[in-house]
Amino acid sequence: MNAWYDALRRRRLAALGAGVLVLLGAAALWGLLTPHRDLFVEAIHKRGYPASAAELDAWYLSVPPAENVALFYTNALESLTNSEGPITNFNSKSCLPPIGQGLSAEDMTELKALLAEKQAALQLLYAAPVSGRSRYPIHLGDGPMTLLPHLAKLKKAVLLLSAEGLMHATEGDAEQATRAFLAAGRVAESLSEEPLVISQLVRYAGWAILLPRLERALSLTRFTDAQLAALQQVIEPAERPRAAARAWAGEQAIHMSVFNERKMRQLAFRELQGTHGQAGGLLMEGSMILLQVTGLMEKDKAYFCDQVGRNLAALELPYPARFAACQQVAANTNAPNRLFVLSRMLLPALGRFHIREADHVALVRVTTMALAVERFRLGHTNALPDSLEQLAPACCRAVLTDPYNGKPLRYKTHSASFVVYSVGSDGHDDGGVVWDSNYVKVPQDVAFVVKH
Repeated sequence: MNAWYDALRRRRLAALGAGVLVLLGAAALWGLLTPHRDLFVEAIHKRGYPASAAELDAWYLSVPPAENVALFYTNALESLTNSEGPITNFNSKSCLPPIGQGLSAEDMTELKALLAEKQAALQLLYAAPVSGRSRYPIHLGDGPMTLLPHLAKLKKAVLLLSAEGLMHATEGDAEQATRAFLAAGRVAESLSEEPLVISQLVRYAGWAILLPRLERALSLTRFTDAQLAALQQVIEPAERPRAAARAWAGEQAIHMSVFNERKMRQLAFRELQGTHGQAGGLLMEGSMILLQVTGLMEKDKAYFCDQVGRNLAALELPYPARFAACQQVAANTNAPNRLFVLSRMLLPALGRFHIREADHVALVRVTTMALAVERFRLGHTNALPDSLEQLAPACCRAVLTDPYNGKPLRYKTHSASFVVYSVGSDGHDDGGVVWDSNYVKVPQDVAFVVKH
């Protein structure tokens, strides 16, 4: 009899356990399938940003084809990259002669041959409108699988045009050098509205190639006031205060789709982890369901939204408050929980972006002020100003400050030569340049040197 009661009790307990599991499974399935209010999405919308890849594609400005400068560049870029022959000695920003020296005879010969080969593409680049909006033909609704074939091509175009500018300066032709540098700057700036971090990093890289070559050019030949002013008009706006926040907002939208849309999660996992085949797909799908049922997915999303939200708030500030706030966010950020799978995959790619952006802003500002110094020199019988404060408003719109600390940019002279520099991300004034060592710039500072 006791054995019968024990068996009955076990059957009842098993039935009760099965019933509980069925109820839990039904509740989990109901939670997965039933639409619910997403407070994170609502918070993003409240700040005026898109909260999905589809919304991002609609948020990115639409430009009528007749007004879209990017379409002009697209045709040129296809011509530039379809022809044979790599951009050899000129495919790196490190390929620079010492300040005060032009390209070598060997480099000039190689570059002229390359320019002759790419002449059709160059003519298309020069023929593009000098003003107008740009949107390259990309579909941001594809989320993490969005194709961006124009980025590498744009960088090559900036490399080639800026090398041509340095070549003309070596030959003493300031007019043609100005034309080439202006064209290179406009190509780089065609990415200014693209709301992706990688696009802005490519834009920064383009300017980091172009401006050091312009720096060499100013030491090689005398530019007119009109040429220097034209360069200022293209370079100073390249700071683009809103571009960084737009880029982070774009990443946030794409990654929110990864959290909220099953198809986007599958694409992200396959791209980032190389998961292929039926077995891998089933394992991934099972893992995602487990993370959702246990609430880990929602906690992961909360962590992600908090991190991106704090960085976005910092990037919306003006300099120098922006850099200080970004540094504070970075210092106060703990590594995500090892079970926050998506945050651990998505957030590392955004690290140190604020330093790259601040370096870009500093380089744009020191270049703008160096051009103003050259304009002053032209108007004062080759004399240099005693301080940057003498430059405004005749030679520049305003005296620009250091984005890292808000203080005036540093300015030093050495005979007829000068340097304008920022203290850089370490915040320490290292002097900008070593005058007695072939004008070698101090790596920790962001400097623009003109040697005469």
